[in-house]
Amino acid sequence: MDMIRIDIALRLVEERTRLGYSQANFAKQLNVSREGLRLYETGQRGISAEFLAGAAALGIDVQYVLTGIESENRKTVTAALQPSVNVSSQGTANVVQFAQLGSTINMVSTQKHVTNTKAEVKAGTEHISESQAAKLTKLVKYIVELESRVKKKPSSFRGVWASLNEYCGVTRYRLIPFTSYEKAETFLNRWIGRLNAQPMAAISDNIEWRKRRYAYIKINTKDDEKWLESYLRKNFQVTSLTDLSDDELTKVYRAVTGKKRRVKRN
Repeated sequence: MDMIRIDIALRLVEERTRLGYSQANFAKQLNVSREGLRLYETGQRGISAEFLAGAAALGIDVQYVLTGIESENRKTVTAALQPSVNVSSQGTANVVQFAQLGSTINMVSTQKHVTNTKAEVKAGTEHISESQAAKLTKLVKYIVELESRVKKKPSSFRGVWASLNEYCGVTRYRLIPFTSYEKAETFLNRWIGRLNAQPMAAISDNIEWRKRRYAYIKINTKDDEKWLESYLRKNFQVTSLTDLSDDELTKVYRAVTGKKRRVKRN
């Protein structure tokens, strides 16, 4: 998995959050499984053109997701959706806000005024440079790989990034101050050190388990490979068993088992 895919995944999460979609609701709107969306948002699976087209229809800035550069259309839409405020001569303010699809509307009475602003990334000056971001990404990738080898419940990419961001006091890793790069790198290297000190046991069991599942599925669909290909595309938007998560692989295994039983009865 490369840095570009991870950056795309992080920006997809950022866009979904910006529009107020929960992961479950967003997946439902796009007719994908929640696990499939999770794989997209952790960078473990490449995002398809069909998914991006559907996401764009929900308001996702696809240009920003893919390149990190906001589209002009997004700026226009954002401006159009800004609340309009009417203040009477007695000082009463009426705020009108157009709700986006999937939004939850809450009525709140408060005297405090809160302004949310999106921080601008200034790579190499105020914030970490592109090369430093690449180094942190490699360390995070290595941590996730080690976690999968030594833990039964390993941390995800999102979990590792979240821990790093919290440690550095930022909302996303590209906002880590330029002067805090060594602090971030040390945090990740210490994490790697703790993992390297643990016995490598979990990965071998998982690999053998997956190999057995692959073998069973392939043996029992060798005369009906088109069925398997169709099933993978329809349910998981993939063409290979190796692209499936453990949960998804289990679902395919059960589907093949059920299909085999039906054939025997007939």
